[in-house]
Order: sequence, then structure tokens, then C-alpha cells
Amino acid sequence: MKWSSFIIRGLLACIIGILVLVWTGIAVQVVVTLIGILIILAAILALAVALRPPAGASRSIVLLGVGVLGLIVGIAAILYRWIAAEALTVIIALLLLFFGCIDLSIAVFHPEYTNHRSLLVISGALSVILGGIFFFLPALGAIVLVTVYLGIFAIIYGVLSIVIGVRVRHERRKMTAGQPAT
Repeated sequence: MKWSSFIIRGLLACIIGILVLVWTGIAVQVVVTLIGILIILAAILALAVALRPPAGASRSIVLLGVGVLGLIVGIAAILYRWIAAEALTVIIALLLLFFGCIDLSIAVFHPEYTNHRSLLVISGALSVILGGIFFFLPALGAIVLVTVYLGIFAIIYGVLSIVIGVRVRHERRKMTAGQPAT
């Protein structure tokens, strides 16, 4: 892979990350639209398999129902993006609450983890706090999720890619000058 491809990839990731941070609301809508499209594509696939089952298999009413429901959910996610974003955030909040409670219960009720009890309490408490915030403020949760996972991650990924590109370029120059690469 050429060093320039790392730098181009890094610059694009940084630009996307900055755009996400500047226009987070639009980024949330784009992510939810893409998820809606993904749901629609999966629903179409489910309908195709339900209506034209493989040789020897019977038609599946459940698969047909899942396909129809998927189409409805996918279209609704595209038409009502903020409601869909909040619904996805509530699902994530419930998962955070669930896993946070598991960590806390392990810390309290399982003596075999006494060496790691404080870490389990911190992990569980953070999950419960974040899950509670996301559950009671799902629009804020959607914005935070997109900002952190897309915006900040893209910038970090971009900077790392640029650094890799510069290092690869430096190593290639050393090799072409007859010096061994370090």
C-alpha cells in the first residue's frame, strides 16, 4: 500500500470527523437513514427468501412477516429519523443498564472477584449512569453517541492514518537511499 493512501484516508477521516462534530444533528439523521436503508435491504432479502424459498423448502410465514415488518420499520426510520434515533438510543440505554447491573451484582455477590471488585463497581456504575442519561434523554444520547463514536473516533483514526503514512514514506525514502529501515 502506498504511503499516500494512508495520508488521503487520514485526511478524509479527519474531515468527516470535523463535519460530524460541527453538524452533529445532520450526522445523526444520516446515520439513522443509513440504518433505515440497511433494514429495508434486509427486509427485501427476507421477503425474497420467503416468497421464493430454496428447492424443497416450504414458504415461511414468519419470514414473510419479518420482511413486511422490516419494510415498515425501515421506511419509518427514514421518514421519522429523530424518533428512530431516540428509539435506538433507548435500546442502547437498556443494554447499558442491564450490563451495568450485572457488573454491580458480580462485584457485590461474587467473592471470587474481590481483587477486581472496584473495577467492576466503576464499570457498572458508569454503565448505569450513562444508561440512565440515555434512557431519560434519548435525543441527547443519540447526539453523544454519534459525536463520540463517529466524530471523535474519525479524527483519532485520521490522525493515526496520517502518522502511519508519514512513517511509511520516511521508511521508503530510507530504503531508496540505501539505508536500512528502522
